[in-house]
Amino acid sequence: MARKMRISFTLDESDTAYFERIYRAAKKNASADDWPKISRGVRKLIKEVRENTKVPTFVSEAIDSLEDLMQMVNDLQYKAPKAVISRAVAALAYFDNPKDVIPDDVPLVGFLDDAIMIKFVEDDLEHELWGYRKFKAYREGSEQRFWTDTAKARLAPKLEAKRKELRRKIQDREEKAKARAAKR
Repeated sequence: MARKMRISFTLDESDTAYFERIYRAAKKNASADDWPKISRGVRKLIKEVRENTKVPTFVSEAIDSLEDLMQMVNDLQYKAPKAVISRAVAALAYFDNPKDVIPDDVPLVGFLDDAIMIKFVEDDLEHELWGYRKFKAYREGSEQRFWTDTAKARLAPKLEAKRKELRRKIQDREEKAKARAAKR
């Protein structure tokens, strides 16, 4: 009899410090020049997770963030600033590492370390992911016949205005988050 089961755990300070060290090391050793190699590794991981029927749902859902970051880096209409691209590439570098903490072929928990690292990436790039997801949703809903020349001509300035608006909002969100962190 199959049923749902909720399992929750908390990483203590030493646990998070361990994963943060790994994350920082991967980011430190990555550069924008590594993007082709990193993107191949990330795409491979995404494919493995999507094709593995024994992957827990929380891992499949976490993979969505990696897909969004990959798209953001490559999205010419979104035009993420170079600094954001560099941060995203560096953050994704961990997922190109074939020797992760828990081998991916261990049933049910093989992708657990990847899911934990995705949480670090989501936290690190929270506002950029928010902005990119807003941009994608806007773009997808802004033109009904996006393939026509008329729609393409209308869409470009709309996307540019939306991108600028979101960039301002992202900066505001980041400043507010820094202010909250400084109060702690």
